[in-house]
Amino acid sequence: MADTLAALRSLMSSHSPPLHALIIPSEDYHQSEYVSARDKRRAFVSGFTGSAGLALITMDEALLWTDGRYFLQATQQLSDQWKLMRMGEDPPVDIWMANVTIPLLVLVYSNLPKDAAIGVDTWCVSVDTAQKWECAFAKKQQKLVQTTRNLVDEVWKNRLPAQANPVIVHPLQFAGQSVADKLKELRRKLVLGKARAIIITALDEVAWLYNVRGSDVSYCPVVHAFAIVTIDSAFFYVDKQKLSPEANSYMEENGIIVRDYGDVSSDVVLLASNQLTSCSSTKGSKGNPKIDVRNATYIGNTASHAVEFVNDLIWVDPGACCFALYSKLSADKVLLQQSPLALAKALKNPVEIEGLKKAHFRDGAAVVQYHVWLDKQMQEIYGASGYFMEAESTKQKKQLGTKRLTEVSVSDKLEEFRASKEHFRGLSFPTTSSVGSNAAIIHYKPEAETCAELDPDCIYLFDSGAQYLDGTTDITRTIHFGKPSPHEKSSYTAVLKGHISLGNARFPNGTNGQALDILARIPLWKDGLDYRHGTGHGIGSYLNVHEGPHNISFRPSARDVPLQVSMAVTDEPGYYEDGNFGIRIENVLIVKEGNTKFNFGNKGYLSFEHITWAPYQRKLIDVSLLVPEEIEWLNEYHAKCREILTPYLNTSEMEWLKKATEPIAA
Repeated sequence: MADTLAALRSLMSSHSPPLHALIIPSEDYHQSEYVSARDKRRAFVSGFTGSAGLALITMDEALLWTDGRYFLQATQQLSDQWKLMRMGEDPPVDIWMANVTIPLLVLVYSNLPKDAAIGVDTWCVSVDTAQKWECAFAKKQQKLVQTTRNLVDEVWKNRLPAQANPVIVHPLQFAGQSVADKLKELRRKLVLGKARAIIITALDEVAWLYNVRGSDVSYCPVVHAFAIVTIDSAFFYVDKQKLSPEANSYMEENGIIVRDYGDVSSDVVLLASNQLTSCSSTKGSKGNPKIDVRNATYIGNTASHAVEFVNDLIWVDPGACCFALYSKLSADKVLLQQSPLALAKALKNPVEIEGLKKAHFRDGAAVVQYHVWLDKQMQEIYGASGYFMEAESTKQKKQLGTKRLTEVSVSDKLEEFRASKEHFRGLSFPTTSSVGSNAAIIHYKPEAETCAELDPDCIYLFDSGAQYLDGTTDITRTIHFGKPSPHEKSSYTAVLKGHISLGNARFPNGTNGQALDILARIPLWKDGLDYRHGTGHGIGSYLNVHEGPHNISFRPSARDVPLQVSMAVTDEPGYYEDGNFGIRIENVLIVKEGNTKFNFGNKGYLSFEHITWAPYQRKLIDVSLLVPEEIEWLNEYHAKCREILTPYLNTSEMEWLKKATEPIAA
């Protein structure tokens, strides 16, 4: 680590101009949350492996910013050469660097000199972020400098080479909407926005639009690719080695022009000067007539020249597009607005909703099978009282050679159960399999060499999910195989009450996720408890497990997009006690029309439908803390678990599930 920092500082000194600081974001060229192994530059430099964070290196210091999900993990992974900066508690990176005075606190941070040059690879930073930094730096005459090359890549000697993983066509039977229909709707929105083209950089948006999938990023079935769509053309920028003859034929049939991945840079320059056409890049494709988009208004499937000059903007998503591409455009000719594909992708079509439900049926069966297997193993190996009985373990002494259960070995078994299910394509994120104090690390990822052994007298939390051709899953359950303490039970029950409260909410159209977030926290707040993460995120349809643009959170971003019918969103409150235990409960919900007695203001009301099916552990629930309505809901949910999952289980598994879902007496 010291050698890496020294090498980077040497490159910073020799850079033209010399750099006073170097920013290393977590993101790749597409502003992805999850990136491929070769794009984990921040993790390589800092040693911190969480999915969110930003590193800053100066000539004297090395700092890492991350959010509350990762505070504990970062303290464990960062060496003493690094300083942890806690988002929401410490000054943000732009304030820290720009020496900005905070009036209310009457503080001035003097960390970088006036006129400092602050370097970053602008392919790895969004337009929004870069502009915010430029504005902050300008107050002290500091300058954001685009590095001539990625300096981390220069010192990362064993960086993995790029792989030519194949592009896979996603069948219409799972996608539910054709490429032609998606392009038609996108072009309609371009015209409404007075735009003649859009640059699409988010990997899941490219995959969704063209109905393709891949394996370039672990756990996310996406392809490293860009797209540009104009009124009359559609371009796909990808390593052409990834395209089979069948995939090439598919692209041609859909009028999609394939270009090399690196050509996006020069083509954006052509686009800026209105010279990017199907003819300027390759031979014309079927179904894409040559149109002068500067003078076109889009009507249905056709374009008309007989209208006034209206479409002259290029649509760029400021949160997803890298600053490097944006910098090639004329700022006054750019429509800086969230991509219209973000919402279109989040609003699941009927085929996608049906697929999500079926995927969760099979996934729920796998989770129950895992419960059954783990319950038996804990009793046989550790003398645990088990899933149902509430007693201290007998602490059996394992004989030499007796099988041990570790956080990794049991999560591997869970993957086995999922892999046996139809349409399984892999996990949707690294499984959080955590025992005792490790469960307090919100996004804990066990490693085989260092992970803990299961303990029947400690809470066990697992947060996991899978990718199926017909849907993506994400579920968290917290269980105990011994005797939970009264504090653990009351904490679990508070989390469960919040989970039920949010899942049962009815709310008017136009309500955003920030307005609903409090519902999951109130039962915890009554006991002076809380959690540092959001309560819900969108989820893809055989795409990214974390999907926007909507979410349920205390953060301001949750105000941006209201919840709408056919969106999928998680419901996952928690409580984490550093050094002791962690609790989280998570289901996936679908937003649907609400069945309300009245309709005040003719707004229309919405509600949620649970599509995740797995029992909540009865012995962790303090029933005295539940109200009758909550008990009624639990009993109804457990009855549905039995009904839905029984066809996927054998006789002994069905018997276990029947016992796990027995009605709770009010």
